[in-house]
Amino acid sequence: MSILGDYVQAEADKKGSPPGQWLADVAKNASKCQFATHIGRFVHPDVTVNWQAKIKEKPDELYVSTATAECQQDIFVAANYMATASLLQLPLEDGRTFYEHLRDDDDQLRQELSHWQLDYEQVREDFLAIKSDEVPTATDTRLKQVYFPVGNEDYHLLTVLPPSSLMQEVRKRIYNMEDDARSACNKESAKYGSTYRRIFNLIQTKFGGAQPQNISWENNRKYEHHTRGSSYMLPAMPPQLFQREVILPKRDFFKESLRLRNFANLFRQLHGRYADSRNNKDIRQAARRIERQIMELTLQQVYVLRQEERGWSDSRKLSKAQAVWLDDKYADMRIEKTDWQKELADQFASWILDTYRFVLKKDGVDLGDDELAALRKETQEFIKEDLRQQ
Repeated sequence: MSILGDYVQAEADKKGSPPGQWLADVAKNASKCQFATHIGRFVHPDVTVNWQAKIKEKPDELYVSTATAECQQDIFVAANYMATASLLQLPLEDGRTFYEHLRDDDDQLRQELSHWQLDYEQVREDFLAIKSDEVPTATDTRLKQVYFPVGNEDYHLLTVLPPSSLMQEVRKRIYNMEDDARSACNKESAKYGSTYRRIFNLIQTKFGGAQPQNISWENNRKYEHHTRGSSYMLPAMPPQLFQREVILPKRDFFKESLRLRNFANLFRQLHGRYADSRNNKDIRQAARRIERQIMELTLQQVYVLRQEERGWSDSRKLSKAQAVWLDDKYADMRIEKTDWQKELADQFASWILDTYRFVLKKDGVDLGDDELAALRKETQEFIKEDLRQQ
């Protein structure tokens, strides 16, 4: 059977109803549901103020918001109509939801529903009666209000609605990151030793208590290994600023300006790829990604040195290639000339391999001329990418 067929059959069996009857009954409740991205119930369970952002119309901006992030619309729904909301949001074989297939009047879906002796047009009409694009006409005193100045002695009174869709997308991504971290540390996992990311200092909150279905459909979703109704608050503390210490190299940028402690963990991760006996395409690509992270971290220090007063390298004994790369006195030459790039790429690649041997010492893997040649080619391409961005 299909995803839809299996799902409807399983839910109908729970209710002791024929699949067609269960589906028709569930469809009649769609008008009591409402698509929304911002739901007031996350503030108070009796609030019914909601709003739906136009997620598909991506604005041309750099801010993280419900409109710019890839997140699914939530559904404002009473607990007793949760089955309707869950069916509407059910992803089918192509990744699109049951609602999207109904909205587009999909022929394959029409044929599948016909097996249950349903009036397809009536069922489709009932499901598509779900409320959408509704704009609230009033706020609620239990929601937070903000006086926002708009001119001389004038203001707008704004209602702050919790971004439900964005909250649940953050939750999903954090769960996925934690799963990746567990797999990377599990020797029996195929992802063992792979790189992963984690976010620390998180605060977990729960909405709805023991009844998360009373808040929204997304809040009621249960992710594997995790409880329903939980969301995370990301740290929003002011940054700790320290005096910037710029180390101007005297003879060699790589040996004098790059702090080993900033790179040590990356080199240990790189060793995990170099030492992997499987040496397949995935392992080699993973090694390339870590090498690229080392290069990008190096480039951050390059940008710092380029902010120094032009000509700072005149009193130093740097190689001409390093001076051109680091000192903006040579910004034009950096773009116009290419003879310095190979020399710098050789120095860059040699530093990476020398540092790898130093960090891992006797545990390091002996790398031959082929690996060094490949790394030189990679560093040279990285330098060219930096120049293209300029």
